[in-house]
Order: sequence, then C-alpha cells, then structure tokens
Amino acid sequence: MDNSKNPEEKKKLVDHKATKNYMKYSGMAFQIAAYVIIGLLVGKQLDKYFETSRPFFSAFGAILFLVAYFIKLINDLKKGDL
Repeated sequence: MDNSKNPEEKKKLVDHKATKNYMKYSGMAFQIAAYVIIGLLVGKQLDKYFETSRPFFSAFGAILFLVAYFIKLINDLKKGDL
C-alpha cells in the first residue's frame, strides 16, 4: 500500500483516468459517426451512378460501414487496444 501520495495527487490521478475514459469513448462516437457518413456518401454516389429510384445503395452503404466499424471494434477489444 502506497501511503506516500497525498489527497491532491490521488485526485489528479482519478481526474486523469476519468478524462482518459471520456476521450476514449467520445472518440469512438466520432468514429462510428464518420463510418456511417462515409457509407452514406459512397452509397449516394452509387445511387446517382446507377440512377436508382430509391436510395438502396445509401442504406446498404450505411449498414455495411456500420458492420465494418463493429468488426474493427471487436478486433480492437480482442487485442486489448481499448
């Protein structure tokens, strides 16, 4: 047991850990949004190219990129990166 740390140092460590967790999870939120937006943009371009009557490629692109993000997330969790 390390009693050499005063309460101020302990509070700084707790604050640092909370900030680190906040940054990690907010980063994940931005990544998932980026994946979905990229999927939508790619799908929109494909819908325009193939002149579809409904946005099939846009929907498929968003779902495909969302699945790709979750596969990346699972692999990162297995490696211990998160």
